[in-house]
Amino acid sequence: MVFGLVDRDGMPVRASEAQIRAVYFPSGQSSGEVKDTASARFRRWPVGEQGVFSTNLEFDRRGVWGLEVTTTGADGRSVVARGAFEVKEASATPAIGAPAPRSVTLTSKDAPDLSTITTANPPDPDLYRLSIHEALETGKPLVVTFASPAFCVSATCGPQVEVISALKERHRDQANFIHVEVFANPKDIRGGRPAGGYVPAVAEWGLPTEPWTFIVDREGKVRARFEQFTTEEEIEEALAEVL
Repeated sequence: MVFGLVDRDGMPVRASEAQIRAVYFPSGQSSGEVKDTASARFRRWPVGEQGVFSTNLEFDRRGVWGLEVTTTGADGRSVVARGAFEVKEASATPAIGAPAPRSVTLTSKDAPDLSTITTANPPDPDLYRLSIHEALETGKPLVVTFASPAFCVSATCGPQVEVISALKERHRDQANFIHVEVFANPKDIRGGRPAGGYVPAVAEWGLPTEPWTFIVDREGKVRARFEQFTTEEEIEEALAEVL
């Protein structure tokens, strides 16, 4: 669970930690039942002072859930925030423990000019050495991020790919690292956007947004997944569990 806190003046709330409660609201009822609690850590983005809180929570049934968050602001005052969302019966993306789709993705062998398969600028050639299906055959864990650095709606895809590249430098002998550009032909631009549609892997992995990052273990099963920008620290913590 990743979330940000904004005060009544529209300013971000930064604190090292926040306490969070997951509340389930049965259908037709206005009161809820606390099902899980956790401490959420503040994760700073690579540039500036901004960031988000993140933690792990269990949502054991579909329906409407609420979050109740409590922390202390920089001025020492208590901050209490609430939000609500829907939990679906099943995720669109591969579930934790599910086999990773053996997608055939483009590599530098298919396109010596990397600008035809990625909008990263400059691209890290190491992230395009292997197709996903090839990486899954090596017996090593895999970190794969789906992103479009030049056309990302949230403007976080470029930094996310840079995070994966940095992790690759430290763990290149222990795991494989892949960036998949979500657009099939990123150089075919019409109206300011790529006109060639998405690569097949987007549908195969059920991606509703970008960026997404997955960690796959040696047996080819998904062990962690992250929607939107995720810090280097958090991805490395999850990767360490499968190395």
